[in-house]
Amino acid sequence: MIEHLVTGFQLALTLDNLLLILAGTVMGVFVGAMPGLSSTIGLAILLPFTFPLDAVSATLMMVSLYMAAEYGGSITAIAVGIPGTPPAMATVFDGYPLAQKGEAGQALGVSILASTLGGMFGIIVLILALGPISKLSLAFGPVQYFALGVFGLSIVGNLVGGSLVKGFISVMLGLLFYVVGLDVLSGFPRLTLGTSALLEGIELVPAMIGFFAIAEAFKLIDEGRSMRAVGGKISGKLPTWPEFRRLGPTILRSSAIGTGVGAVPGAGATIASMIAWNEAKRLSKTPERFGTGVLEGVAAPESANNASVGGALIPLLTLGIPGSGSTAVLLGALMVHGMNPGPLLATEHPELIYAIYAGLFLAALCMLAIGLLGVSLWVRVIAVPNKILTPVIVGISLVGAYALGNSMVDVGVAIVFGVLGYLMLRFGFPIVPAVLALVLGFMVETNYRRALSLSSGSHLVFVMNPVSLVLLLLAVASFAVPIVRDHLPKLRRGAAEARAASGDA
Repeated sequence: MIEHLVTGFQLALTLDNLLLILAGTVMGVFVGAMPGLSSTIGLAILLPFTFPLDAVSATLMMVSLYMAAEYGGSITAIAVGIPGTPPAMATVFDGYPLAQKGEAGQALGVSILASTLGGMFGIIVLILALGPISKLSLAFGPVQYFALGVFGLSIVGNLVGGSLVKGFISVMLGLLFYVVGLDVLSGFPRLTLGTSALLEGIELVPAMIGFFAIAEAFKLIDEGRSMRAVGGKISGKLPTWPEFRRLGPTILRSSAIGTGVGAVPGAGATIASMIAWNEAKRLSKTPERFGTGVLEGVAAPESANNASVGGALIPLLTLGIPGSGSTAVLLGALMVHGMNPGPLLATEHPELIYAIYAGLFLAALCMLAIGLLGVSLWVRVIAVPNKILTPVIVGISLVGAYALGNSMVDVGVAIVFGVLGYLMLRFGFPIVPAVLALVLGFMVETNYRRALSLSSGSHLVFVMNPVSLVLLLLAVASFAVPIVRDHLPKLRRGAAEARAASGDA
């Protein structure tokens, strides 16, 4: 293995390939930071430009973009409270409040460090554990996928700060939007309002653009405030050694979560980052501080979403199974260049596999340098006056929505969801649970119905499988803990009052 790794680094360290890795990283950071331009869209845009390149060079450039785009989403998530990519949704929870406190530099420093370490963790696992993790991901069937989706939805209890009822209504709203379009199994139209424009359902990216970017712009106009209030000059600031020691366990645990979830086809970085943030909060000694601006709340999702890159490449390279939109584009790119991902790829083209390992390491280092050197540039957008910034955000967002499928329908969806998101914010309904339900709706419904078909309609199949049972029990615990935590003080006060009353008697 060492000999092959040396060969991989020799290939990646040629001048041409180094420049391609650097270019891919810069493009990835930009794509990730722009709301609506996810890593999938960035890879799709880049693909035609790689046709003149050889397979190794083309792949190095594309995986560099993939890695950097997962980090790039945190820039706007922290700076202006708008996730540049879906996985950065969880970064907003603590990153944006930190920026509002004037600690954007610290948040951005933790973000780039956690992203780099998480990415490297995922690469190491990719190198050392290709076989075992790919077998584990392959073992997931409809029963396990359904349980994983339910577990993802269960973290809603930790995403709502005020009313669980409003959070539940938000989830139901997201699931209602998910069912718009053709039935996933029968093909029967659902809630399409008699128009063909909705037959394909509601695309996630335009909905997210509306919910986050346009809704926030409307809110800014309504409140007449700046995007965020920050005092003083902002510069990148890596954590101090005591801070790093405190964040270390969170980064390590979240990286493991990101790699494991990323290796499960269909799960992806968004679910990984949500679960990592939820676990960081659940295991914290001060969970009530999460959502108000804590560094652990930035480190957890950022290390998870970059670690998921290495995890997602495991089923792609060993089984030829793309587990996400980004890896589907990578699969197409490899096939265009004459490579067939699967069990024989490592045997027939070991130089490609090990060049990918080396290229990902180099991309992570480039990402670290670009992230630190570019902090002052990333946050300069904050100094732009609101009257300029707001229309720019709306304009970029609508262009991003249109770029998804060159369709005005997506632009309309973004605007409608922007108005809806603004109304939800105005009346205190959390947006994130609705988006989470929209993301997980397909996984939950499709695998629920497939599992029942395979079990002749018996629901016992979900508790007879050990993996499914564990995930469902974790879901119950995840949803119940916030309820118990909120009511425990009331119960204790009631018990104390009862004891006091009995003592007086």
